[in-house]
Amino acid sequence: MSNEPPAPAIDPPQKPLDAMHTPEDLDRSFEGWSEDVFRMLDRLRAEPHIDQYKAEKPGVTEFLKDPFRRYRDDLVVNWVLPNRLGFETEKYVFSRLLKNDFGAGGCNDNLWMSFYRPETRRLEDVQITHRVSPDGFAVGIYVGAHATDLLTQATSRIHDAPGMYLDLVNPLLQNKNWRFHTHGRAGRSKTKTVFDAPLDQVPDSVEGADGIHVRHYIGREETLHLGAELVDRALDLVLDVWPIYRFYLAEGMGRGSPAEK
Repeated sequence: MSNEPPAPAIDPPQKPLDAMHTPEDLDRSFEGWSEDVFRMLDRLRAEPHIDQYKAEKPGVTEFLKDPFRRYRDDLVVNWVLPNRLGFETEKYVFSRLLKNDFGAGGCNDNLWMSFYRPETRRLEDVQITHRVSPDGFAVGIYVGAHATDLLTQATSRIHDAPGMYLDLVNPLLQNKNWRFHTHGRAGRSKTKTVFDAPLDQVPDSVEGADGIHVRHYIGREETLHLGAELVDRALDLVLDVWPIYRFYLAEGMGRGSPAEK
């Protein structure tokens, strides 16, 4: 056994795509999602209230939370650890089904997770997200209003280097099931602008947006068909969005940087 000290964790934004790797043979504990979880989420979508949540609670653990933890563990073993990424992977990485709606008793019909840098919190960081819902599964990248400074930084970098940003986003939008969308508010109503084809220019909706998504959607039937191999697909999608993650966070990604010249 070597007496050399372990290599330090690599700050996630600085990990270039060409240095990222996953094992040739993945170590999986996730068995895949079941039809049971989608039926349960269907019922929560139809009755999005705490009473329905209470009725579903045994299944919430067995069909939803426990498999999602195994999926999380597979991402750690096959991506975070091999690349020595300094992410928080245990505490508060999952969202909640019950809404924080001042006691109104609302319930979400989806659950999502994202690792985050330890110096911040999940909602306050740029998020590479993984979400299960009645529609299937989705993996993508998001920066939003809870991360006020990072959203401002991201939109500033998009403004300063629009060509570079489109070069990262458009190859994804050329492929089926990728979506670019922004959300914001108009008066008291939420607005959402969605693009599913390559962009000629950065959409006007980016300016002043409360959130920016680039997300890949895997339909319910395909999610079930993939089974444990959903982990393989998700790892490929994480690598797809990693350059965008670095664009939002890494230094030197604005006007006049070497990559922009």
